Amino acid sequence: MNTLQQFDVIIIGGGIAGSSPNAKTLKVGESLPGEAKNILQSLGVFEGINNDAMQGKHNFCYENCSTWGSDDLLGSNTIFEIYETLLKTANLQHGQFITIMRDSKVTGLFISKDINHRDTHWKIKISNIVIQINGKILIDASGRQCCIRKCLSNLKRNSFDKLLAFACLFEADNDISCKVDSNHYTLIESCAFGWWYISLLPNKQRIVVFHTDDDLHQINRNIRLVEEFNEFIKETTVNFTRNISEHSYRPVGKRVMCMPANSTSLSQFGMLTALYSAKLGAEAIFFQYFNGKEITNKDNRIQPLEVYQQYLENTFNKYMREKEFFYNKEQRWNNEMFWKRRHKNQSYLNIADDK
Repeated sequence: MNTLQQFDVIIIGGGIAGSSPNAKTLKVGESLPGEAKNILQSLGVFEGINNDAMQGKHNFCYENCSTWGSDDLLGSNTIFEIYETLLKTANLQHGQFITIMRDSKVTGLFISKDINHRDTHWKIKISNIVIQINGKILIDASGRQCCIRKCLSNLKRNSFDKLLAFACLFEADNDISCKVDSNHYTLIESCAFGWWYISLLPNKQRIVVFHTDDDLHQINRNIRLVEEFNEFIKETTVNFTRNISEHSYRPVGKRVMCMPANSTSLSQFGMLTALYSAKLGAEAIFFQYFNGKEITNKDNRIQPLEVYQQYLENTFNKYMREKEFFYNKEQRWNNEMFWKRRHKNQSYLNIADDK
C-alpha cells in the first residue's frame, strides 16, 4: 500500500526528546529537578505530572545523597556542589512520564527504520507500508540507535566511553512487621568497579542501577542474573545493603536489564537537559523555517539553528568537564581499570564508530 503524506516536520524517536511512547521501556526512576517546572509548563504537561505525583504515581525526592570519595554518606551540597541547591524533585516512573508527553501532542507519524533521502523528500518504510513523505525537516530523536545513519553514509558517531547500566527492580516485603522505607532520597554509591544509582519508587519498590564498562573483566560475577546481581550488591555497597536488610527487599524477576548509559545521573540533570534541548531545537526550527526570524549578534545576523548548534556544543563541553570533575573526586580505587580510564588526563576512548 502506497500513500502520499505532506508534513512540515517529521520526528523519529521514542524517548523524551522525541516525546513518543515506548511501552517496553523499564520504568527506571529518574530524578527531575524543580528547575524543570517552567519547561514542563511551556510544554503543557506540568499539571498532569504534578497531579500524578500528588496521587502517589511519582515520589517526591528531597535530597541527593552519595558515598563518593569516602565511606561517609553526604548530602547534595557535596558531590553536587557545582550546582545551586536543587528545588523539590520528583522521582518519576519513566513510562508514566512518556505517556503524558505523548498525550500532550497532536497526532503525529512515528517512524522506526528504513529511511532514504531523495532530494528534498524522505521515503520512509513502516512495517509493510511504504509512505512517501514530503517535508523540509527530519528530526532524529532516536538516541543511540541514530536511525538517520542508515541513509547518511558519511555521518560518523563518536564514543567517549563504554559505560553500561545494569538495572533491576526491588520490592519490599509485604509483611506488616517490616519497617516501611521512607528514605525519599536518591543515593549514589561508588565501588571499585563502577558506581550504583538507587532511588525509591511508588508501590514499595526501589530501582537499583549499576554502572560499569562493558569490557571490564575484573567483575567475576554474571550480574545479568538476578541472584548474582543481588550478591554483587552485598559485596560492593554499604548503605544499600543496609537498606535491603532493614526493609526485606527482594529482586523482581529473574533477569537484569542491561543498556548503554551515560553519567548524567551524577548530576541529576539528564532529563532536564533532554527536555530543554528538545524545546530549544523545536523553537530554532520554527523560527528559521516557518517564521523567517534571524537573530542579531553584534553586527552580524545569524540563523536560529546556528545558535542552537552552539548551544549543543557548549552543553556537551560542559557535560564533559563536569563528568571529569565528578570522577576525579573519587580517588579510593586509583589502580582499578574503571577509575584509571576516567581520572584526569586519562584519555579513555574517542573513536569514530563506523558500524
